[in-house]
Amino acid sequence: MASTATALSGPPYIFVSTPACVQRCLSSGVLQAKSVHDYLSIIILDKADLIFTYGYEKNLKYLKTHIPKRCQCLLMAATSSDDVESLKKLYLHNPYILTLAEVGDGKDEIVPKNVQQFWIQCSYRDKLLYILAILKLDLVQKKFGIKSTVLNAELPVN
Repeated sequence: MASTATALSGPPYIFVSTPACVQRCLSSGVLQAKSVHDYLSIIILDKADLIFTYGYEKNLKYLKTHIPKRCQCLLMAATSSDDVESLKKLYLHNPYILTLAEVGDGKDEIVPKNVQQFWIQCSYRDKLLYILAILKLDLVQKKFGIKSTVLNAELPVN
């Protein structure tokens, strides 16, 4: 908890955790509920189809009380299930559902036309120039209120 308290000395930009750890941090005061309410803008629940199976149902219901209404929530699930429906009712206000086609279902496209993905292969020297150009030319756009980003595997974790 001491290292977590140091890491959370100010509101983090990105916080990756299990629901149980977030609840412990809130309960112990390491993570301030006011900070969560004031600064949290996006919450992503990965493995939404399995998260209750992992035993996090009580933690997620507790966390819901601290999440502001303006917060955007993304549920990521490989399959649809009753647990996903329960999480949708608990966390989502006006959901937009994006369903990707299955591989091998007879369609030519693996990714639907309304989802775009791009890959630029460049030298180590040129990558920052490409990132700057992409950002300055507004080629990375906001869609459905989801902030897009450029990821760089060589950036430090913090």
